Amino acid sequence: MIAALDTLQTAKRLKEAGFDEAQSEALTGVLRDARAAEMGQFATKADIDRLAAATKVGLDALDAKIERLAAEVKAEFALLRSEMEVLRRDVTIRPGGMIVVATGVLLAAKFFG
Repeated sequence: MIAALDTLQTAKRLKEAGFDEAQSEALTGVLRDARAAEMGQFATKADIDRLAAATKVGLDALDAKIERLAAEVKAEFALLRSEMEVLRRDVTIRPGGMIVVATGVLLAAKFFG
């Protein structure tokens, strides 16, 4: 913890160094104001607690979004797999059907043509 500024002691020291009453009080006031402004820049425990809470909320929201996106990607992959199965079946059946039809046409041409 930072110790408080002893303004009375500071003013006395300035007077002992040759400053008059008004000068020592003015300089002590400036030092006190500068220190107060400097102290205002420090984070308090409440500031840190608020930041930690906000960070946790943000991370929780991010985790939920990642989980939702992962579920969507998983669903898309499942759909893609099923479409690939249909495509593979079509690629297998169509040429086979064409071979059967072509064989039938050739046999018909040979026997009836």
